Amino acid sequence: MRVAPSFLRFGNFEMLNARKEVDNLRQLVDWTISRYYPHITGENKVIDWFKEVVDRTAKLMVEWMRVGFVHGVMNTDNMSILGLTIDYGPYSFVDNYDPNFTPNTTDLPGRRYAFGKQPSIGYWNLGALAGALLPLADKDKLVATLDSFKDVYWAEYYA
Repeated sequence: MRVAPSFLRFGNFEMLNARKEVDNLRQLVDWTISRYYPHITGENKVIDWFKEVVDRTAKLMVEWMRVGFVHGVMNTDNMSILGLTIDYGPYSFVDNYDPNFTPNTTDLPGRRYAFGKQPSIGYWNLGALAGALLPLADKDKLVATLDSFKDVYWAEYYA
C-alpha cells in the first residue's frame, strides 16, 4: 500500500495547461495552495507557492543523494507537488557509489534517471511545472524562482 497526504503531481498541472484549461488550472493551483500550503496568501501566491515547491524538491533531491536512493522513473507524473517521494519504481539504493546506476532497465540506453542525474532531473521537472504555470504568473518571476533551486540544493547538500 502506498500512502501520502496527496498524490498530486507536477503532471496534473502540465495536463491542464496543455489542454489550455486555464480556469481549471487556476482552480487546481488555488485549491492546492489552500489545502496544502494555507500559509501562502496574497497577490503573489502563485510565485510564493512555486518557490516552496522548488525548495521542497531541492531538499528532497539532497535527501535522496544522501542515502543513495534511486527513484528510477523521475518524470513529472511521478513528482509530488508536496516534495515527497511517491510513485517510485523501479527504485533501488546504490550499493557502491556509482552516479550512472539506474534500477530501471528501460532507462539503460541513456540513463536519464540515473542516481547522479536526479538533482538535474528534479530541476528540469520544476522547469516543466513553471511552464505549466505561465498562464497564472509572470515568466521572469517563475524563471528567477526556478533558478533558486541550485542555491537551495547546494546549501542543503553542504549542510
